[in-house]
Amino acid sequence: MRPLFFLFLVHCSEYQVAKDADADEPVGVPESDTVEPDIEVTPFLINFGVMPMDSEAVTALVNVKNVGEGPLDVSGVAIADPSGPYTVTALDAVTLVTDESLDLVVEFTPSDDGFHRDQLIISSNDPDEPSVPVELEATTVTPDDPDDPDVPDVPDVTGTPDLLATPLSHHFGVVTTSEFASTVFTLANVGDSPLTIDDVTFVTETSEMGLDIQPDVNGALPWIVEPGDNRRIKVHYAPVDDLLDVAQVIVSSDDPDTPEEVLAVTGNGRTFEGFSAGWYIYDDGLDHETTSSPEHPVTTHGDSDLYWYEPSGANGLIDSPDPEADFALMRDYVMIGAGAPTAVTGPLTFSSSSHLSTFAFATFTYVMCDFWIEPTDDPASFTVSADTVDDGIQVMVNGEILGRMLLGAAPTSWSLADVGRPGEVNTLIVILVDDSASHRYLTNLAFYKDGVMVE
Repeated sequence: MRPLFFLFLVHCSEYQVAKDADADEPVGVPESDTVEPDIEVTPFLINFGVMPMDSEAVTALVNVKNVGEGPLDVSGVAIADPSGPYTVTALDAVTLVTDESLDLVVEFTPSDDGFHRDQLIISSNDPDEPSVPVELEATTVTPDDPDDPDVPDVPDVTGTPDLLATPLSHHFGVVTTSEFASTVFTLANVGDSPLTIDDVTFVTETSEMGLDIQPDVNGALPWIVEPGDNRRIKVHYAPVDDLLDVAQVIVSSDDPDTPEEVLAVTGNGRTFEGFSAGWYIYDDGLDHETTSSPEHPVTTHGDSDLYWYEPSGANGLIDSPDPEADFALMRDYVMIGAGAPTAVTGPLTFSSSSHLSTFAFATFTYVMCDFWIEPTDDPASFTVSADTVDDGIQVMVNGEILGRMLLGAAPTSWSLADVGRPGEVNTLIVILVDDSASHRYLTNLAFYKDGVMVE
């Protein structure tokens, strides 16, 4: 079994529609005159062979070259498993101009008996290949004759093709809808007889991702890949909404162990720039009865049991067995009802009159905001706060209830330290509840970073 160095767990909401990998115009490939760097790494595989236990370390060179037109910033090199038998020469950040290259020294130290596979990861500003893996292989054996340690017990090798696809998955992360991203998958033959790749198909329900098998470079399918050779394919991503996008690349070959290799691709769009998308406000204008459940009696203004009756179907996350799923349900409910968001120009205040029979009915007003925390920001520097409420609010971020605020309470703030997610789109939902014939209001709801309001 091949080790999995990169694993992403995804929700397969966009799935199961096959696309033609041989299409002349790959989906999502924009025209661009931008001068960009292009990294070339050779070799893609280093096999140190069979080494006797505790013999001297051996080294090999990996060449990194800029074959593009823009400057290539090589920001780092690392072994995927730093505790293993492989090491690489430390490298400070370096910039390579066009046709300039550098050599990295990779060392293997025979130690534990057995087969050792790892990866050298090279990071750069190449837009298509920000991380390039170089496969590392070696076998350490105990000699049959202890008096002749230079003669190891070489295992039998059968002539078979062996497809090694790297990486096995890629997550584009959060990409703003005005941006474009791409990644490269390498399909290498690490066996010792020719590998036939019969087909490469793309399975997805989204038009925001597309596959480019690069027929101008790789030739038409099927591909005959000689031992030590490889083919490289690209997946492009140009999101148009904020939904999770999921795709699979299915590689069919005559590898006897893996006739179908499945590569996972995921990504999320971000529909706004800056900190937030604005305020989504939804009030259905209905009075909701609050006496149907004896387990949730409403006896005081702003009672927490009131939120159990909110009409999205998420029951205010009260007693929820799956808060994240219920929170997503509530978010969809607000998005559908609210329409376009209101731009954030200052703290939000909402108020209206009320005519309810006390405790028997309630109204629910939702205030929702999608917001972005930069990858380098500390969530603990962010708070959300309100000055006054009538009758109460429940504050939720990313499926967690941060707290509640009741009529008459002093201005209150809630920290995002434990719930904010850097490098992701986060969601705040505040439910304003009213349960008596009077006024209802929420004043000065706002986000703050280090004490300064953010929009």
